[in-house]
Amino acid sequence: MYSNIKAGVAKRDECSIKQTSQTASEVTKEKETDISRYFENASRTIFDEIVPSKKDDLPDVQRSSMSRIPNFELLGDHSSEFLKIDTLLDSKRFDHSAMSDTHRDVWIPSDQTRKVLRSIATSTTGSNSLEREHLTMPGLAIQGDMPDLIKSTAIHFLGEDENIHRNVLTASDVTQDERGLRNLIQAGCYKAAINLSGKLLAVYAQGYGKINQPSKHTPHSLQLWYTRLALLAKLRHIDVLENESKPFGNLDKPDMYFTFYPDLYGTRPGSMASFSFRLLLAEIPLYCGKPKQALDNLYKVLATVNQIIVNFNTGFSGDGSRITVNAVEQEDAVRLWKGRRSRVLISIINCAVNMKNYILAIDILEQLCDSPDWFPEQLDALKSSIGRLHLFLGDVATAEKLLIKEHKQDHTPTVREWMDKGLMAVARNSFQEAYNCFKAAATLDPSNIALINNMAVCLLYTGQLKESVRLYESAIKENPVKSLQEPILLNVCSAYELHTTHCEQPKLHLLRQLNRYKGDAVDIQCLKLAL
Repeated sequence: MYSNIKAGVAKRDECSIKQTSQTASEVTKEKETDISRYFENASRTIFDEIVPSKKDDLPDVQRSSMSRIPNFELLGDHSSEFLKIDTLLDSKRFDHSAMSDTHRDVWIPSDQTRKVLRSIATSTTGSNSLEREHLTMPGLAIQGDMPDLIKSTAIHFLGEDENIHRNVLTASDVTQDERGLRNLIQAGCYKAAINLSGKLLAVYAQGYGKINQPSKHTPHSLQLWYTRLALLAKLRHIDVLENESKPFGNLDKPDMYFTFYPDLYGTRPGSMASFSFRLLLAEIPLYCGKPKQALDNLYKVLATVNQIIVNFNTGFSGDGSRITVNAVEQEDAVRLWKGRRSRVLISIINCAVNMKNYILAIDILEQLCDSPDWFPEQLDALKSSIGRLHLFLGDVATAEKLLIKEHKQDHTPTVREWMDKGLMAVARNSFQEAYNCFKAAATLDPSNIALINNMAVCLLYTGQLKESVRLYESAIKENPVKSLQEPILLNVCSAYELHTTHCEQPKLHLLRQLNRYKGDAVDIQCLKLAL
Protein backbone atom coordinates (compact mmCIF):
# COMPACT_ATOMS: atom_id res chain seq x y z
CA MET A 1 0.00 0.00 0.00
CA TYR A 2 2.87 2.39 -0.49
CA SER A 3 1.87 3.96 -3.81
CA ASN A 4 3.88 6.91 -5.11
CA ILE A 5 2.92 10.06 -7.00
CA LYS A 6 5.39 11.54 -9.43
CA ALA A 7 6.69 14.64 -7.75
CA GLY A 8 5.89 17.60 -9.92
CA VAL A 9 6.68 19.58 -6.80
CA ALA A 10 10.25 18.36 -6.80
CA LYS A 11 10.53 18.78 -10.59
CA ARG A 12 12.63 15.66 -10.81
CA ASP A 13 11.49 12.55 -12.62
CA GLU A 14 13.14 10.27 -10.11
CA CYS A 15 11.60 11.76 -6.99
CA SER A 16 8.10 10.80 -5.87
CA ILE A 17 5.98 11.72 -2.90
CA LYS A 18 3.99 9.35 -0.70
CA GLN A 19 0.23 9.90 -0.76
CA THR A 20 -0.47 10.70 2.85
CA SER A 21 -1.52 13.79 4.77
CA GLN A 22 -1.16 14.88 8.38
CA THR A 23 -4.28 15.78 10.30
CA ALA A 24 -5.18 16.52 13.87
CA SER A 25 -7.20 14.22 16.12
CA GLU A 26 -8.32 10.65 16.82
CA VAL A 27 -10.45 7.98 15.15
CA THR A 28 -14.21 7.65 15.25
CA LYS A 29 -15.16 5.16 17.94
CA GLU A 30 -18.14 2.90 17.42
CA LYS A 31 -19.43 -0.09 19.28
CA GLU A 32 -18.38 -2.42 16.46
CA THR A 33 -15.06 -4.16 16.97
CA ASP A 34 -12.11 -1.90 16.16
CA ILE A 35 -8.88 -3.67 15.15
CA SER A 36 -7.05 -0.55 13.99
CA ARG A 37 -5.37 0.14 17.32
CA TYR A 38 -3.48 -3.14 17.12
CA PHE A 39 -1.40 -2.23 14.11
CA GLU A 40 2.29 -1.42 14.37
CA ASN A 41 3.91 1.81 15.53
CA ALA A 42 1.12 2.37 18.05
CA SER A 43 -0.49 4.61 15.46
CA ARG A 44 -4.07 4.12 14.38
CA THR A 45 -4.14 3.00 10.76
CA ILE A 46 -7.85 3.30 9.92
CA PHE A 47 -8.67 -0.32 9.41
CA ASP A 48 -12.26 0.76 10.03
CA GLU A 49 -11.82 2.72 6.84
CA ILE A 50 -9.42 0.56 4.86
CA VAL A 51 -6.94 2.46 2.74
CA PRO A 52 -7.32 2.57 -1.02
CA SER A 53 -4.37 0.91 -2.70
CA LYS A 54 -3.44 -0.02 -6.22
CA LYS A 55 -2.77 -3.30 -7.89
CA ASP A 56 0.74 -2.50 -9.08
CA ASP A 57 2.14 -1.59 -5.67
CA LEU A 58 4.56 -4.50 -5.71
CA PRO A 59 6.03 -3.61 -9.09
CA ASP A 60 6.68 -0.15 -7.61
CA VAL A 61 9.47 -1.81 -5.67
CA GLN A 62 11.17 -2.86 -8.88
CA ARG A 63 10.58 0.52 -10.51
CA SER A 64 12.05 2.29 -7.48
CA SER A 65 15.07 0.01 -7.60
CA MET A 66 15.73 1.18 -11.17
CA SER A 67 15.60 4.88 -10.33
CA ARG A 68 17.44 4.21 -7.07
CA ILE A 69 16.31 7.56 -5.68
CA PRO A 70 14.72 7.47 -2.20
CA ASN A 71 11.24 8.92 -1.81
CA PHE A 72 9.84 11.75 0.25
CA GLU A 73 6.94 11.07 2.57
CA LEU A 74 4.29 13.62 3.44
CA LEU A 75 3.89 12.48 7.00
CA GLY A 76 4.68 10.21 9.84
CA ASP A 77 2.60 7.21 8.93
CA HIS A 78 3.64 4.71 6.33
CA SER A 79 0.21 3.89 4.91
CA SER A 80 -0.68 5.35 1.52
CA GLU A 81 -4.04 7.03 1.94
CA PHE A 82 -3.92 10.73 1.20
CA LEU A 83 -6.28 11.86 3.95
CA LYS A 84 -6.53 9.85 7.17
CA ILE A 85 -10.06 9.47 8.47
CA ASP A 86 -8.98 8.52 11.96
CA THR A 87 -7.21 11.82 12.49
CA LEU A 88 -10.06 13.94 11.21
CA LEU A 89 -13.08 12.39 12.91
CA ASP A 90 -12.81 13.39 16.54
CA SER A 91 -13.72 10.78 19.13
CA LYS A 92 -15.46 13.27 21.42
CA ARG A 93 -17.91 14.16 18.69
CA PHE A 94 -18.42 10.73 17.20
CA ASP A 95 -18.26 8.42 20.23
CA HIS A 96 -21.50 6.46 20.08
CA SER A 97 -20.84 3.72 22.63
CA ALA A 98 -24.29 4.37 24.10
CA MET A 99 -25.95 4.55 20.68
CA SER A 100 -28.87 2.23 20.13
CA ASP A 101 -27.89 -0.83 18.10
CA THR A 102 -31.02 -0.24 16.03
CA HIS A 103 -29.67 3.09 14.77
CA ARG A 104 -26.10 1.87 14.38
CA ASP A 105 -27.05 -1.27 12.44
CA VAL A 106 -29.60 0.37 10.18
CA TRP A 107 -29.27 -0.04 6.43
CA ILE A 108 -31.70 0.30 3.54
CA PRO A 109 -32.08 -3.02 1.69
CA SER A 110 -32.92 -3.23 -2.00
CA ASP A 111 -36.55 -3.75 -2.94
CA GLN A 112 -35.95 -7.42 -3.76
CA THR A 113 -34.22 -8.07 -0.43
CA ARG A 114 -36.88 -6.13 1.47
CA LYS A 115 -39.54 -8.32 -0.17
CA VAL A 116 -37.77 -11.54 0.89
CA LEU A 117 -37.29 -10.29 4.45
CA ARG A 118 -40.93 -9.27 4.68
CA SER A 119 -41.94 -12.76 3.51
CA ILE A 120 -39.77 -14.36 6.23
CA ALA A 121 -41.17 -12.06 8.91
CA THR A 122 -44.77 -12.98 8.02
CA SER A 123 -44.19 -16.73 7.62
CA THR A 124 -44.05 -19.55 10.14
CA THR A 125 -40.48 -20.12 11.35
CA GLY A 126 -38.76 -22.76 9.25
CA SER A 127 -41.38 -22.77 6.51
CA ASN A 128 -39.34 -20.66 4.11
CA SER A 129 -36.65 -22.12 1.86
CA LEU A 130 -34.70 -19.63 -0.23
CA GLU A 131 -33.05 -20.18 -3.56
CA ARG A 132 -29.25 -20.05 -3.60
CA GLU A 133 -29.24 -16.71 -5.41
CA HIS A 134 -30.57 -15.11 -2.23
CA LEU A 135 -27.75 -16.49 -0.05
CA THR A 136 -24.27 -15.21 0.76
CA MET A 137 -21.90 -18.19 0.49
CA PRO A 138 -18.29 -17.25 1.31
CA GLY A 139 -15.30 -19.51 1.90
CA LEU A 140 -11.51 -19.50 1.96
CA ALA A 141 -9.72 -19.33 -1.38
CA ILE A 142 -6.44 -20.81 -0.13
CA GLN A 143 -5.65 -24.01 1.69
CA GLY A 144 -3.03 -24.20 4.41
CA ASP A 145 -1.11 -21.44 6.16
CA MET A 146 0.65 -18.42 4.71
CA PRO A 147 4.44 -18.76 5.15
CA ASP A 148 6.68 -16.44 7.14
CA LEU A 149 8.97 -15.21 4.35
CA ILE A 150 11.17 -13.16 6.68
CA LYS A 151 12.05 -16.35 8.57
CA SER A 152 12.75 -18.40 5.43
CA THR A 153 14.77 -15.59 3.82
CA ALA A 154 16.86 -15.11 6.97
CA ILE A 155 17.62 -18.83 7.07
CA HIS A 156 18.53 -18.76 3.37
CA PHE A 157 20.99 -15.87 3.66
CA LEU A 158 22.13 -16.04 7.29
CA GLY A 159 21.94 -19.74 8.08
CA GLU A 160 19.87 -21.90 10.42
CA ASP A 161 21.54 -20.42 13.50
CA GLU A 162 19.82 -17.10 12.87
CA ASN A 163 16.48 -18.81 13.46
CA ILE A 164 17.09 -18.91 17.22
CA HIS A 165 16.67 -15.12 17.22
CA ARG A 166 13.29 -15.31 15.48
CA ASN A 167 10.76 -14.84 18.25
CA VAL A 168 7.39 -14.09 16.67
CA LEU A 169 3.94 -15.46 17.31
CA THR A 170 2.21 -17.96 15.07
CA ALA A 171 -1.46 -18.90 14.91
CA SER A 172 -0.85 -21.87 17.23
CA ASP A 173 0.85 -19.72 19.90
CA VAL A 174 -2.26 -17.77 20.88
CA THR A 175 -5.75 -18.59 22.08
CA GLN A 176 -7.94 -19.78 19.24
CA ASP A 177 -10.42 -16.94 19.44
CA GLU A 178 -10.83 -13.23 18.81
CA ARG A 179 -8.42 -12.35 21.62
CA GLY A 180 -5.71 -14.45 19.96
CA LEU A 181 -6.42 -12.67 16.69
CA ARG A 182 -5.89 -9.30 18.36
CA ASN A 183 -2.65 -10.49 19.96
CA LEU A 184 -1.29 -11.51 16.55
CA ILE A 185 -2.25 -8.20 14.96
CA GLN A 186 -0.73 -6.26 17.85
CA ALA A 187 2.53 -8.17 17.34
CA GLY A 188 2.60 -7.33 13.63
CA CYS A 189 2.03 -10.98 12.69
CA TYR A 190 -0.59 -10.34 10.03
CA LYS A 191 -0.05 -13.55 8.10
CA ALA A 192 -0.44 -15.56 11.29
CA ALA A 193 -3.63 -13.59 11.99
CA ILE A 194 -4.92 -14.50 8.53
CA ASN A 195 -4.08 -18.14 9.26
CA LEU A 196 -5.99 -18.02 12.55
CA SER A 197 -8.97 -16.28 10.95
CA GLY A 198 -9.18 -19.18 8.52
CA LYS A 199 -9.37 -21.68 11.37
CA LEU A 200 -12.06 -19.65 13.13
CA LEU A 201 -14.13 -19.31 9.96
CA ALA A 202 -13.95 -23.07 9.40
CA VAL A 203 -16.04 -23.40 12.57
CA TYR A 204 -18.82 -21.60 10.67
CA ALA A 205 -18.49 -24.05 7.74
CA GLN A 206 -16.86 -21.26 5.72
CA GLY A 207 -13.36 -22.72 5.37
CA TYR A 208 -11.44 -23.86 2.29
CA GLY A 209 -13.63 -25.27 -0.47
CA LYS A 210 -16.82 -23.80 1.02
CA ILE A 211 -17.33 -21.00 -1.49
CA ASN A 212 -20.85 -21.35 -2.94
CA GLN A 213 -21.86 -23.66 -0.08
CA PRO A 214 -24.74 -22.43 2.15
CA SER A 215 -23.87 -21.55 5.75
CA LYS A 216 -25.25 -19.41 8.57
CA HIS A 217 -23.91 -15.98 9.41
CA THR A 218 -23.58 -14.06 12.67
CA PRO A 219 -22.20 -10.61 13.51
CA HIS A 220 -19.11 -12.43 14.85
CA SER A 221 -18.50 -14.43 11.66
CA LEU A 222 -18.86 -11.28 9.56
CA GLN A 223 -16.42 -9.43 11.83
CA LEU A 224 -13.94 -12.27 11.29
CA TRP A 225 -14.36 -11.86 7.54
CA TYR A 226 -13.92 -8.10 7.83
CA THR A 227 -10.68 -8.57 9.77
CA ARG A 228 -9.39 -11.22 7.35
CA LEU A 229 -10.13 -9.17 4.22
CA ALA A 230 -8.64 -6.05 5.81
CA LEU A 231 -5.43 -7.95 6.50
CA LEU A 232 -5.34 -9.35 2.97
CA ALA A 233 -5.69 -5.78 1.67
CA LYS A 234 -2.94 -4.61 4.02
CA LEU A 235 -0.58 -7.33 2.74
CA ARG A 236 -1.61 -6.81 -0.91
CA HIS A 237 -2.65 -10.42 -1.50
CA ILE A 238 -4.87 -9.21 -4.31
CA ASP A 239 -5.98 -12.48 -5.91
CA VAL A 240 -7.04 -14.00 -2.59
CA LEU A 241 -8.70 -10.74 -1.55
CA GLU A 242 -10.73 -10.56 -4.76
CA ASN A 243 -11.84 -14.20 -4.64
CA GLU A 244 -12.80 -14.19 -0.97
CA SER A 245 -14.62 -10.85 -1.04
CA LYS A 246 -16.65 -11.58 -4.17
CA PRO A 247 -19.36 -13.73 -2.49
CA PHE A 248 -20.33 -10.83 -0.20
CA GLY A 249 -21.24 -8.52 -3.08
CA ASN A 250 -22.54 -5.31 -1.54
CA LEU A 251 -23.85 -7.07 1.61
CA ASP A 252 -27.43 -6.83 0.42
CA LYS A 253 -28.46 -10.52 0.31
CA PRO A 254 -31.29 -11.31 2.76
CA ASP A 255 -29.05 -13.43 5.02
CA MET A 256 -26.99 -10.32 5.82
CA TYR A 257 -29.89 -8.92 7.89
CA PHE A 258 -31.02 -9.89 11.40
CA THR A 259 -34.59 -10.40 10.19
CA PHE A 260 -33.44 -13.39 8.15
CA TYR A 261 -32.89 -15.33 11.40
CA PRO A 262 -36.11 -14.78 13.43
CA ASP A 263 -35.36 -17.79 15.66
CA LEU A 264 -32.10 -16.10 16.78
CA TYR A 265 -32.87 -12.38 16.65
CA GLY A 266 -36.66 -12.16 16.65
CA THR A 267 -37.82 -9.00 14.91
CA ARG A 268 -34.55 -7.11 15.40
CA PRO A 269 -34.00 -4.86 12.33
CA GLY A 270 -30.77 -3.85 10.66
CA SER A 271 -27.68 -5.29 9.01
CA MET A 272 -25.44 -7.85 10.73
CA ALA A 273 -22.44 -6.50 8.80
CA SER A 274 -20.65 -3.48 10.25
CA PHE A 275 -20.52 -0.20 8.36
CA SER A 276 -16.73 -0.57 8.24
CA PHE A 277 -17.09 -3.89 6.42
CA ARG A 278 -19.45 -2.27 3.93
CA LEU A 279 -16.94 0.49 3.25
CA LEU A 280 -14.07 -1.97 2.85
CA LEU A 281 -15.98 -4.04 0.29
CA ALA A 282 -16.82 -0.89 -1.66
CA GLU A 283 -13.11 -0.03 -1.92
CA ILE A 284 -11.74 -3.50 -2.76
CA PRO A 285 -12.08 -3.07 -6.56
CA LEU A 286 -9.52 -0.27 -6.27
CA TYR A 287 -6.94 -2.75 -4.99
CA CYS A 288 -7.80 -5.02 -7.91
CA GLY A 289 -7.09 -2.42 -10.56
CA LYS A 290 -10.72 -1.29 -11.00
CA PRO A 291 -10.76 2.23 -9.53
CA LYS A 292 -13.86 3.39 -11.43
CA GLN A 293 -15.86 0.50 -9.98
CA ALA A 294 -14.63 1.39 -6.50
CA LEU A 295 -15.68 5.00 -7.02
CA ASP A 296 -19.12 3.87 -8.22
CA ASN A 297 -19.44 1.64 -5.15
CA LEU A 298 -18.52 4.46 -2.80
CA TYR A 299 -21.03 6.83 -4.35
CA LYS A 300 -23.75 4.18 -3.96
CA VAL A 301 -22.84 3.85 -0.28
CA LEU A 302 -22.88 7.64 0.01
CA ALA A 303 -26.36 7.81 -1.54
CA THR A 304 -27.71 5.32 1.00
CA VAL A 305 -26.05 7.15 3.90
CA ASN A 306 -27.58 10.43 2.73
CA GLN A 307 -31.02 8.81 2.57
CA ILE A 308 -30.61 7.40 6.09
CA ILE A 309 -29.77 10.90 7.35
CA VAL A 310 -32.87 12.28 5.60
CA ASN A 311 -35.00 9.55 7.19
CA PHE A 312 -33.70 10.30 10.68
CA ASN A 313 -34.15 14.04 10.16
CA THR A 314 -37.83 13.45 9.47
CA GLY A 315 -38.16 11.82 12.89
CA PHE A 316 -38.51 8.24 11.65
CA SER A 317 -36.23 5.20 11.55
CA GLY A 318 -33.19 5.37 9.29
CA ASP A 319 -34.37 2.57 6.99
CA GLY A 320 -37.49 4.53 6.10
CA SER A 321 -39.96 2.54 8.18
CA ARG A 322 -42.56 4.65 9.94
CA ILE A 323 -41.18 4.05 13.42
CA THR A 324 -40.90 7.31 15.32
CA VAL A 325 -37.63 8.23 17.04
CA ASN A 326 -37.49 10.51 20.07
CA ALA A 327 -35.58 13.78 19.86
CA VAL A 328 -32.50 12.62 21.79
CA GLU A 329 -32.08 9.45 19.76
CA GLN A 330 -32.72 11.40 16.57
CA GLU A 331 -29.90 13.85 17.35
CA ASP A 332 -27.46 11.05 18.22
CA ALA A 333 -28.38 9.04 15.13
CA VAL A 334 -27.99 12.02 12.79
CA ARG A 335 -24.60 12.83 14.34
CA LEU A 336 -23.48 9.20 13.91
CA TRP A 337 -24.50 9.01 10.28
CA LYS A 338 -23.06 12.42 9.43
CA GLY A 339 -19.78 11.11 10.80
CA ARG A 340 -20.14 8.05 8.58
CA ARG A 341 -20.87 10.29 5.62
CA SER A 342 -17.55 12.03 6.26
CA ARG A 343 -15.86 8.64 6.31
CA VAL A 344 -17.30 7.82 2.88
CA LEU A 345 -16.34 11.22 1.47
CA ILE A 346 -12.77 10.83 2.67
CA SER A 347 -12.65 7.34 1.13
CA ILE A 348 -13.81 8.91 -2.14
CA ILE A 349 -11.02 11.49 -1.80
CA ASN A 350 -8.45 8.74 -1.29
CA CYS A 351 -9.83 6.87 -4.28
CA ALA A 352 -9.73 10.01 -6.43
CA VAL A 353 -6.12 10.73 -5.41
CA ASN A 354 -5.17 7.15 -6.24
CA MET A 355 -6.69 7.68 -9.69
CA LYS A 356 -4.82 11.02 -9.87
CA ASN A 357 -8.16 12.78 -10.22
CA TYR A 358 -6.98 15.64 -8.04
CA ILE A 359 -9.72 18.01 -9.22
CA LEU A 360 -12.42 15.72 -7.80
CA ALA A 361 -10.47 15.31 -4.57
CA ILE A 362 -10.06 19.08 -4.18
CA ASP A 363 -13.75 19.65 -4.91
CA ILE A 364 -14.85 17.22 -2.18
CA LEU A 365 -12.32 18.61 0.28
CA GLU A 366 -13.66 22.10 -0.30
CA GLN A 367 -17.18 20.80 0.36
CA LEU A 368 -15.97 19.26 3.60
CA CYS A 369 -14.40 22.57 4.59
CA ASP A 370 -17.82 24.22 4.30
CA SER A 371 -19.15 22.07 7.15
CA PRO A 372 -19.49 23.92 10.48
CA ASP A 373 -18.74 20.76 12.48
CA TRP A 374 -14.93 20.85 12.38
CA PHE A 375 -12.65 22.05 15.14
CA PRO A 376 -10.18 24.75 14.01
CA GLU A 377 -7.23 22.31 13.88
CA GLN A 378 -9.30 19.86 11.82
CA LEU A 379 -10.26 22.59 9.36
CA ASP A 380 -6.58 23.56 9.08
CA ALA A 381 -5.76 19.94 8.30
CA LEU A 382 -8.35 19.83 5.51
CA LYS A 383 -7.03 23.06 4.00
CA SER A 384 -3.49 21.74 4.26
CA SER A 385 -4.62 18.66 2.33
CA ILE A 386 -6.02 20.89 -0.42
CA GLY A 387 -2.67 22.67 -0.60
CA ARG A 388 -0.80 19.40 -0.93
CA LEU A 389 -3.10 18.32 -3.75
CA HIS A 390 -2.20 21.52 -5.58
CA LEU A 391 1.42 20.48 -5.15
CA PHE A 392 0.57 17.17 -6.82
CA LEU A 393 -0.93 19.19 -9.69
CA GLY A 394 2.24 21.26 -9.92
CA ASP A 395 0.37 24.45 -8.97
CA VAL A 396 2.99 25.73 -6.56
CA ALA A 397 1.60 29.27 -6.32
CA THR A 398 -1.85 28.14 -5.16
CA ALA A 399 -0.32 25.55 -2.85
CA GLU A 400 1.82 28.21 -1.19
CA LYS A 401 -1.24 30.39 -0.49
CA LEU A 402 -2.91 27.48 1.27
CA LEU A 403 0.10 26.01 3.06
CA ILE A 404 2.13 29.03 4.14
CA LYS A 405 0.14 31.31 6.43
CA GLU A 406 1.00 34.51 8.19
CA HIS A 407 1.11 34.21 11.98
CA LYS A 408 1.84 36.48 14.89
CA GLN A 409 5.47 36.82 15.88
CA ASP A 410 5.05 34.71 19.00
CA HIS A 411 3.40 31.84 17.06
CA THR A 412 5.22 28.50 17.30
CA PRO A 413 4.75 26.46 14.11
CA THR A 414 3.24 22.98 14.52
CA VAL A 415 4.70 19.78 13.10
CA ARG A 416 2.27 19.95 10.18
CA GLU A 417 3.18 23.59 9.47
CA TRP A 418 6.89 22.76 9.44
CA MET A 419 6.13 19.81 7.16
CA ASP A 420 4.17 22.04 4.78
CA LYS A 421 7.02 24.57 4.71
CA GLY A 422 9.44 21.75 3.97
CA LEU A 423 7.33 20.50 1.09
CA MET A 424 7.10 23.98 -0.37
CA ALA A 425 10.90 24.18 -0.18
CA VAL A 426 11.11 20.84 -2.02
CA ALA A 427 8.82 22.28 -4.69
CA ARG A 428 11.36 25.09 -5.17
CA ASN A 429 14.28 22.63 -5.20
CA SER A 430 15.56 24.29 -2.01
CA PHE A 431 16.59 21.06 -0.34
CA GLN A 432 18.75 22.60 2.39
CA GLU A 433 15.83 24.82 3.43
CA ALA A 434 13.55 21.78 3.30
CA TYR A 435 15.99 19.86 5.49
CA ASN A 436 15.93 22.66 8.08
CA CYS A 437 12.11 22.62 8.11
CA PHE A 438 11.89 18.86 8.52
CA LYS A 439 14.54 19.01 11.24
CA ALA A 440 12.54 21.65 13.12
CA ALA A 441 9.46 19.43 12.88
CA ALA A 442 11.48 16.45 14.11
CA THR A 443 12.53 18.48 17.15
CA LEU A 444 8.85 18.72 18.07
CA ASP A 445 8.12 15.07 17.18
CA PRO A 446 11.34 13.04 17.51
CA SER A 447 9.56 9.70 17.00
CA ASN A 448 8.15 10.72 13.60
CA ILE A 449 10.07 8.40 11.28
CA ALA A 450 8.76 10.10 8.11
CA LEU A 451 10.47 13.34 9.15
CA ILE A 452 13.73 11.46 9.55
CA ASN A 453 13.17 9.94 6.11
CA ASN A 454 12.55 13.34 4.54
CA MET A 455 15.67 14.75 6.17
CA ALA A 456 17.70 11.84 4.78
CA VAL A 457 16.34 12.40 1.27
CA CYS A 458 17.18 16.11 1.51
CA LEU A 459 20.72 15.19 2.50
CA LEU A 460 20.88 12.96 -0.55
CA TYR A 461 19.77 15.75 -2.87
CA THR A 462 22.33 18.13 -1.38
CA GLY A 463 25.09 15.64 -2.15
CA GLN A 464 25.57 14.42 1.43
CA LEU A 465 25.10 10.71 0.72
CA LYS A 466 27.17 9.44 3.66
CA GLU A 467 25.25 11.63 6.08
CA SER A 468 21.97 10.41 4.59
CA VAL A 469 22.92 6.77 5.12
CA ARG A 470 24.18 7.56 8.63
CA LEU A 471 20.85 9.21 9.52
CA TYR A 472 18.87 6.19 8.33
CA GLU A 473 21.11 3.78 10.23
CA SER A 474 20.92 5.87 13.39
CA ALA A 475 17.11 5.90 13.29
CA ILE A 476 16.97 2.13 12.80
CA LYS A 477 19.46 1.52 15.59
CA GLU A 478 17.60 3.82 17.99
CA ASN A 479 14.14 2.39 17.34
CA PRO A 480 14.22 -0.71 15.11
CA VAL A 481 10.61 -1.69 15.76
CA LYS A 482 9.27 1.62 14.48
CA SER A 483 11.90 2.35 11.83
CA LEU A 484 11.88 -1.01 10.04
CA GLN A 485 9.03 -0.07 7.69
CA GLU A 486 8.86 -0.98 4.02
CA PRO A 487 9.25 2.59 2.62
CA ILE A 488 12.19 3.30 4.93
CA LEU A 489 13.87 -0.01 4.13
CA LEU A 490 13.41 0.55 0.41
CA ASN A 491 14.87 4.04 0.69
CA VAL A 492 17.87 3.04 2.78
CA CYS A 493 18.63 0.13 0.43
CA SER A 494 18.48 2.56 -2.50
CA ALA A 495 20.90 4.81 -0.61
CA TYR A 496 23.22 1.84 -0.04
CA GLU A 497 23.23 1.15 -3.77
CA LEU A 498 24.12 4.75 -4.50
CA HIS A 499 26.79 4.70 -1.81
CA THR A 500 28.68 1.56 -2.81
CA THR A 501 28.65 -1.41 -5.13
CA HIS A 502 29.31 -3.62 -2.09
CA CYS A 503 25.90 -3.16 -0.55
CA GLU A 504 24.86 -6.74 0.15
CA GLN A 505 26.34 -6.84 3.67
CA PRO A 506 24.45 -3.79 5.00
CA LYS A 507 21.29 -5.19 3.40
CA LEU A 508 21.87 -8.50 5.20
CA HIS A 509 22.27 -6.57 8.44
CA LEU A 510 18.81 -5.07 7.81
CA LEU A 511 17.50 -8.58 7.19
CA ARG A 512 18.97 -9.63 10.52
CA GLN A 513 17.23 -6.70 12.21
CA LEU A 514 13.93 -7.61 10.54
CA ASN A 515 14.27 -11.20 11.66
CA ARG A 516 14.79 -10.16 15.27
CA TYR A 517 12.40 -7.23 15.68
CA LYS A 518 9.49 -7.53 13.27
CA GLY A 519 6.54 -9.84 12.73
CA ASP A 520 5.69 -11.50 9.43
CA ALA A 521 4.05 -8.58 7.63
CA VAL A 522 6.99 -6.74 6.01
CA ASP A 523 7.42 -7.48 2.29
CA ILE A 524 10.93 -8.90 2.09
CA GLN A 525 11.37 -7.52 -1.45
CA CYS A 526 11.87 -4.04 0.00
CA LEU A 527 15.45 -5.13 0.88
CA LYS A 528 16.13 -5.63 -2.84
CA LEU A 529 18.10 -8.80 -2.23
CA ALA A 530 18.73 -11.25 -5.07
CA LEU A 531 16.33 -13.99 -3.94
